[in-house]
Amino acid sequence: MTLARKRPSPALLTGGVAACLLLVACGGSQGTPGGSGGTTGTGGTAGTSGASGTTGSAGSSSPGTAGATGSAGTGAGAGGSASGTAGTTGAAGTTGAAGTTGTAGTTGAAGATGAAGATGAAGATGAAGRGGTSGTAGTTGAAGRGGATGTAGTAGTGTAGNGAGGAAGGGTGVVPTQTATNTYQLAFGDVIFQVDASTGGRVSKLSLSGTDMIVGPATDPTTWGAVFWTSPRSAWTPQTWPPPAAIDNSAYTPMISGSHLLMTGSADTSIGVAMTKDYAADATSGWITINYTINAKKAIKAAPWEVARVPRGGLVFFPLGSSVTAGPLTITQSGGMVWFDDAAKTATSPDGSKLAADGAMGWEAYAFGGVLFLKKFTDQPASAQAPSPEGEIDIYPGATWLEFEVQGAYTSIAMNGTLPWKVQWRVAKIPSSVTVAAGSASLVTFAQQQAAM
Repeated sequence: MTLARKRPSPALLTGGVAACLLLVACGGSQGTPGGSGGTTGTGGTAGTSGASGTTGSAGSSSPGTAGATGSAGTGAGAGGSASGTAGTTGAAGTTGAAGTTGTAGTTGAAGATGAAGATGAAGATGAAGRGGTSGTAGTTGAAGRGGATGTAGTAGTGTAGNGAGGAAGGGTGVVPTQTATNTYQLAFGDVIFQVDASTGGRVSKLSLSGTDMIVGPATDPTTWGAVFWTSPRSAWTPQTWPPPAAIDNSAYTPMISGSHLLMTGSADTSIGVAMTKDYAADATSGWITINYTINAKKAIKAAPWEVARVPRGGLVFFPLGSSVTAGPLTITQSGGMVWFDDAAKTATSPDGSKLAADGAMGWEAYAFGGVLFLKKFTDQPASAQAPSPEGEIDIYPGATWLEFEVQGAYTSIAMNGTLPWKVQWRVAKIPSSVTVAAGSASLVTFAQQQAAM
């Protein structure tokens, strides 16, 4: 901020059928004169053996008992005699009991269906995103016991995880190029993102189809582009403005590493920090990821602070957290959002004051020239913010630009310690069906859709 400006997703097997036993009983012969003994009765036919059950034991049978011998006839007078008593008919042999029906083998239970393989976890973000682990196949069902073999369980098919590739956490990493002596670029589609190594390693350009969303170099070496500072400004020494040159506008050492553009600054001895900036872009998702690091040369307490200068005349909006102080701006609130319409470009801040707010949901947006510039970050509670007059989200009106700012948590950093912090940028064309105006529900919906991509 400039100090015009002095601001603070089965079957059963049936048993054997019992056979019927035919029993034949024979009577004894007539006794001969003189009383011959009765003829021995014919023995009963042995019972037919029971048919064997399919699985059961064969039926047992007992032979029929022989008929008892008839008693001799008693003589009576000449030639006359009583007939001998007929021999007793032999009792029929006991019918063999039917064979016990064989018990059918127990039907085998169907094998349990294999559980579906677990979905592979998303691949970890990295320079060459790793694929997720494939799901484990379901266990094959055990065969049923006794009867028919149980059907084998179906093997579960594990879905392979979708690994995130590319330097920016998914998709295709964009390889940086050097376009001039001190200028480096990440270009994809209609987006051009440039960094000036000679002036604070700061972002000097962000455009979509020719619409610039960052104010470029000017005669003033301080108030242009996008920079990274420590907050609060009141802790800067020996003066609170301008920012320490080592972190703001001195030359940074550039290096291209794969799909990353690294900028390393020198140490500022007064506040005891040096900054590192890591820029990367993903052509598939459209996100530009900036990983900042505060390297402490002595024990300090500070919040990371990104300041991007955008052209005046657009519309700032963001979800409101616990509070907002408008400062020199005229704002409106609706639908849980804070709106600042800068169409008139009349807001000024002679005393360096600014809007300071606690945001929510971790994003803020600026609509300008038919383009939406979206910043996404980790939301911080009001209790974690740097001392007043700082806020998680700040807006300051400059002469030809607005400072579109975001700050991280106010944190203690040990000597030689580091504090990393990430902010993501995205630019997108605003559809003609979306109304660009304060309070527009369609604009908020569009911004939320972009933030979720």
